[in-house]
Amino acid sequence: MIFNRTMLARYFILGTQNVIDERKFYNVLEKALKHGITLFQYREKGSGSLSGADKLRVAQRVRELTSSYHVPFVIDDDIALAHMVHADGVHFGQGDGNIAANITASQGMFVGVSVSTQKEYERMSLLSGIDNIGIGPVFETKSKADAKPAIGLIELKRLVEQSRWPAVAIGGISQDNLAAVLATGVDGAAVISMISTNSNIENVLKYWQQL
Repeated sequence: MIFNRTMLARYFILGTQNVIDERKFYNVLEKALKHGITLFQYREKGSGSLSGADKLRVAQRVRELTSSYHVPFVIDDDIALAHMVHADGVHFGQGDGNIAANITASQGMFVGVSVSTQKEYERMSLLSGIDNIGIGPVFETKSKADAKPAIGLIELKRLVEQSRWPAVAIGGISQDNLAAVLATGVDGAAVISMISTNSNIENVLKYWQQL
């Protein structure tokens, strides 16, 4: 699949560790797919996350679901798994090994990379093969135990304005601050809890699509 910046508009990230059980994971994901997310990232990382055959089983089911709703599928920091399930893309954080080597190994998929600071942005700008960047965390977030300090809207806007790639904002984004985040000129927002903990996913995505 060829990457298009419009895929970043409504970007949903989820792993089984973000919900109470696997059944809930599929339920939340399917509702999100049905009601308008434009890209899904499977991020199985942190306390309680799956590995090995269990992670593969979930990824295969996610591939089936995303394909049935024609939504691009990205896997976080697991190139081998992404190739196994024919994911459309991969995403890497700054701590996920050698980014240049990861890009090479991800041949055939589009690549996203997380950026939090000017220094990280400049280091990434020397590389070829990146299709988009995730900028943040914009606000403090409880969804990622390894999250870096929040950068705020002003720094988000500054990085968006200089970015040579399409960019998605991430970190602590909620219905209350979503409009302000999108006003920075970013191509979209990536969320976990704004969807995963909401009792009415349809309404959340309907609001999002009106912005």
